[in-house]
Amino acid sequence: MNSEHIRQQQAAGFLNLRFAPVLEDIYQQNRAAMIRLRARLVSVAGLILFLIYAGVDQLTLPTELAKITVTIRLAITCPLIALVVWLAYRPTPSDRQFERIYTLAYLLGGLTVVAIIGAARQLDFALPYEGMILVLMFGYFAMGLPFFSVSLASLVLIISYLLTELWTGTVHPAVLSNLFFLLTANAIGMVGAWSSDYRHRAHFLDRKLLDLMHQATRDESRRKTELITAASHDLRQPLNVIDITLESFFPVHGQADQHPATIQLKDMIRHLRRLLGTVLDSARLNEGMIQPDLQAVSLAPVFRDLGDMMNDAMGRQDVQLRIDQQSGHLKVLADPGLLLRVLQNLVFNAMEHSGGNLVQLYARIRGQQVRVYVSDNGTGAPAALKDTLFLPYVRGRGRNDCPGLGLGLTIVREFTTLMQGSCGMDTGRGQGSTFWVQLPAVITASPGPEPGSHTPSGCEHPAD
Repeated sequence: MNSEHIRQQQAAGFLNLRFAPVLEDIYQQNRAAMIRLRARLVSVAGLILFLIYAGVDQLTLPTELAKITVTIRLAITCPLIALVVWLAYRPTPSDRQFERIYTLAYLLGGLTVVAIIGAARQLDFALPYEGMILVLMFGYFAMGLPFFSVSLASLVLIISYLLTELWTGTVHPAVLSNLFFLLTANAIGMVGAWSSDYRHRAHFLDRKLLDLMHQATRDESRRKTELITAASHDLRQPLNVIDITLESFFPVHGQADQHPATIQLKDMIRHLRRLLGTVLDSARLNEGMIQPDLQAVSLAPVFRDLGDMMNDAMGRQDVQLRIDQQSGHLKVLADPGLLLRVLQNLVFNAMEHSGGNLVQLYARIRGQQVRVYVSDNGTGAPAALKDTLFLPYVRGRGRNDCPGLGLGLTIVREFTTLMQGSCGMDTGRGQGSTFWVQLPAVITASPGPEPGSHTPSGCEHPAD
């Protein structure tokens, strides 16, 4: 079965309550499973009703007739319904076999009502025929049997009732009158059963088509995940090889006599690596591949790793990165990898787009939160972009007009949200910009480092 089979069936229709063979067998199996679940409740309700009827018979009918009716209900009908309840919870028989047993139970239960009416006629007691109407309505609507099965079983019950009335010698006009009302009730039940069956079939096609669409979406998502995983390795590998090859030509870092083309090539490799990382981060976010591992994270190692990364990655830009190691004692609840990526994006953004020559990284405690700041001394963000910088594909124009996708700050926002934090920006024209990330603080018994517990580093990491 595929989506094309379902669409063809929807186009062809099913007024005869039959699907094409490839769908019909699946539908009948599905319907039988639903009937089995329905029978568990309906059969219990039927059992309670017949027990109540037995008590009413004992109270209202003549003693001789009550013995017969109560015996039929308690010895035949109630055990039959109890058997159906028991089988509904058993692993065997199969759903299709249970559906047949369920239909047979409806037929036999109706025949017991016919037998009770016949016994009343033999004893000259005017027992109403309306019990047959209740049986028909119960089979059509409460039991929810398929249209063809319940219609055939109901026809057998009506014929049995008619033969019983004739056999007991009921007056001919009365039989015709009763038969008319029974046939009317049966016609109403048949219309209801056909409508219900048709609606269930329509819902079945819609549900199966939706399931196939969901499966196709899951398969596509899996293929995208595999592509992203492969691209993360295969696209980075050539860049790493080129970078290593260039380093082998000039093993001394910062060698002054490097050819300008070599320097430019290294800068482009660094930019391509950052651009590729941004694209892959965005793809992983869209596919829901990133699940944060929240833990208590000290800012000191994050700041240290970020400083080392900037020294290696920024090339020859004349921008200085100043990191406040004194605030590194603060701890936040975060994913260390995601936090490093967030701060890396903010620092890169400040260095490439601010137009300044100094970027500062520091943190401050704010109640139960820690806010990490990345500020610059540049020209500040334009007022028109202040409320949109964290949206996808929105880019400012720095002094170098570095190419990019405008996804860096969007990734900052998404990663921060995953870590249950928030982010924002404060800026003024000509006064620089300050981007911040706020995360839950981890309160420790020792809120700060002891004097002399760290080695002074000057708090500065030039970015060359």
